[in-house]
This record gives sequence, C-alpha cells and structure tokens, in this order.
Amino acid sequence: MRKVLVVDDGTLTAASLRRHLRSRLAGTGARLSVVTLTRRTPRATGTARSPGVTDFVGDPVELAARVRGAEILAVHKAPVTAEVIAAAPGLRLIACARGGPVNVDVAAATRRGIPVANAPARAAEATADLTLAFILALARNVVPATIRVKTLGPRAWEYGTRSTLEGVDLRGKTLGIVGFGNVGRRVAARAAAFGMRVILCDPHLRPREVTGAGAAPVGLTELLRQSDFVTLHARTTPENAGMIAARQLRLMPRSAYLINTARGTLVNERDLYQALKGGRIRGAALDVMALEPPRRDNPLLRLHNVLITPHIGGKTRESSERAAQMIADEVDRFLAGARPMIVANPEPVR
Repeated sequence: MRKVLVVDDGTLTAASLRRHLRSRLAGTGARLSVVTLTRRTPRATGTARSPGVTDFVGDPVELAARVRGAEILAVHKAPVTAEVIAAAPGLRLIACARGGPVNVDVAAATRRGIPVANAPARAAEATADLTLAFILALARNVVPATIRVKTLGPRAWEYGTRSTLEGVDLRGKTLGIVGFGNVGRRVAARAAAFGMRVILCDPHLRPREVTGAGAAPVGLTELLRQSDFVTLHARTTPENAGMIAARQLRLMPRSAYLINTARGTLVNERDLYQALKGGRIRGAALDVMALEPPRRDNPLLRLHNVLITPHIGGKTRESSERAAQMIADEVDRFLAGARPMIVANPEPVR
C-alpha cells in the first residue's frame, strides 16, 4: 500500500492539508499517515544543518526518525533537510504547501530525483490586500487616529487634534512597485482601481510585459524619486539584500511612504530608522523584518510613523485552503501516474 505522510506542525495550513488529503485519498488504496511534531524550534532559526533550509517549524531530527516508509511527504513548515530525505529511501515526492519551499532542501531532493511540489501564489491575494490596507492606513492616519480616540477621549474630536490627522487622497498619487510577480501584479490592479498612477521596476520583465499590465517601467532610482508610495514585492537574493538603504531613502520625496510585505532583508533597518526619525520620509509599514520576531530594543518599534505587523501577509483562511488544495491536486496527479505540474525543481520531472 502506498504511504502518504503529512506532517502536522500546528499551523492552520497543515490542518487544511491533512483534511484535504484525507478526503482525496479515500478509496484510492493509498494510506494517509499523520506525524505530529512535538519538539518545536523557533521559525527562521537557521539551525537545520542543511543548505537552503530556513524559516521552519519543528525538529528535523524528530522528523527524520519518523519518515521511513513514506512515498509522498506533505508538509507546510516542517524542516525537510537532507537528513530527513535520506531517512526515507522510498520517497518519491515532496509536497510543500508554501509559495517558496524554503524549509525544504531542494538541492538534496533534486540529487535523489525527487520533485518538490509547491504552491506559488497561494497568498498573493492576501498579501496584495494587506499592501493596500497599509497604503490606506498610512494615507489616512488610521492608526494614529484610533490611538488619539482611545487616549484623548472627547478631545480627539477637537479641531486642533483632527487637523493633525489630515491625510491625502490616493487618486492621482504615484505608486512605485519593486518586483512585478504574483503579488506585485495584484497590487497594481488594486491601485489602479483607486486612481493611482503605477510605475514599477523589475529587471526580469520585458517592457511590453509591464506596459500590458497598465504600468510604466522605470529604473529603481527613477521609481524612488517619483513615487508617493513605494512597495516592495521581491524575493531576497544575494544581489538585492539591503537594496533599500540610506542612499535609496534619500532619493524618495519627504512626503513618501515605504511599504514592505515581501522580505525583511530587502531593507536596511538602521537606515530606515534614521530616515523615519529625521523626517527624510513621512512613514513606513512593515509586515516583514530582518529578524522575526524583532529584538525588543529594535528602535523601529518606538517610532510613531511606522506600522509593524507580525508577518500576517498570507494569514487568511482562503490562503490556507488554497495552498492545501494545490498540494492535494499535485498528490492526486502523482498517485495517478502523472507528472507534477507545479514544482520548484523541474529537473526530476523532465
């Protein structure tokens, strides 16, 4: 009997994945086994002792001891290291319910000829929504206004207080998008609906691909100079880590805002703090940080002109369900003898 092993790491997506797989496998002859990880490690520890495995939940040693006999391994954030892969000699498919399988040693899987199915764009709608929520909150001072009401009571309605909360319209403002992938494209469509002018920078796209989406392609320097709002939607690479630092922040108008719902390491946080504190830019909104959770003494936490959320960009019910359904589809396809359609390493399926 073919064995499908799903790892319960305590996340909502893992629970959705378990439910979808149980439903899909009924009557197929395949057996679903569930492993619940009992020893947890902080996310993004980087201690998995396997190249490319970061941002994970669970102990790889514990998982390695429990994967023997699995033909298909389905995970959300559990660490699938080279040691875990080696402990399952019959493993033929790894299915990871994340946009980027950063908790899987994809290189080790490729060496074994094991495809790694993943769920790109699973959280694109949710992250684009959060980006627009940030833009609106910054433009209309939603958080400071709420704080004034709760701390000042009736005095928050006084003219002098309300005058300090004056915001800006979105119509006619310029939104600069850095990275025009699944999230960036959705942000552009939402911004256009608000009457914003959209410009973008993505060196991987041809100009006609950009203009076809209703946006104007520009270089990063020009984007920073022109934009009222700059929003980041690129994955970190060795080339773009810290791409927004003091020099780039000096290019932005003093009235501009920076938004990051992509990767914390795209921004030099020390330089951002200085820019916000000194009024070099008006404000920022961050769903991601270089270190998560940030240290308590991170000075950004003390500033009134920065919004910070705890990496909730993809945290919606729909995103969890979408990821689980995408992975269940790939498992279905694999069990039927077909090649996986969406994989992080196409080499094993060629």
